[in-house]
Amino acid sequence: MTRALPAELLADLETAGYFPQTAAASMLASLRGARPLGYLVRPETTFDGPEVRRHLTVLVLTATHLLITHLDDDPADALNPSQVVATTERVRLQRVTGTGLSQVFDTDGQRVPQQEAEVTIGITWNGTRRMDLERAVCDDPSCEVDHGFTGTLAPADLALRISALADGPRAVSDALHFHGLLVDAIDALDDARS
Repeated sequence: MTRALPAELLADLETAGYFPQTAAASMLASLRGARPLGYLVRPETTFDGPEVRRHLTVLVLTATHLLITHLDDDPADALNPSQVVATTERVRLQRVTGTGLSQVFDTDGQRVPQQEAEVTIGITWNGTRRMDLERAVCDDPSCEVDHGFTGTLAPADLALRISALADGPRAVSDALHFHGLLVDAIDALDDARS
């Protein structure tokens, strides 16, 4: 049985303003009739010189899966003057190995902060890894030997940064709410397996 997306999710997709019907169709296909327990809509616009690149990330949580939909502008060429690419990933909650939440509070040093100024949500399921490399150097300033490279390898499945200044206080609250729902859903699966 196919279920419709929640009206609030559709409204947030309209507010994001980046091909809302395409995002909704991609999510409906990925849901496969499952009931959404929660969602998070994260629009991002970046400026690269004269070019504007739009990106939309939508997370939808079900009882068993985390659905991640990305919409991106595809670079135009002679055959395709304008395209949007929708990519959806279904991650079983059982595969999620970790979640992270970084909270930033503004304070003047005199008072206790009440509301987060920004949050970053990280979700890891060992799907991808990020490698950061830099040239290795030694402490000798006159050394001319090539010491190769050094770096770190870290999980990089999903990280979303939400700022109250850029996105509004509601976006931060929505992100915190979604993170709580995700943690609760993972814990419920763990409890069921115990």
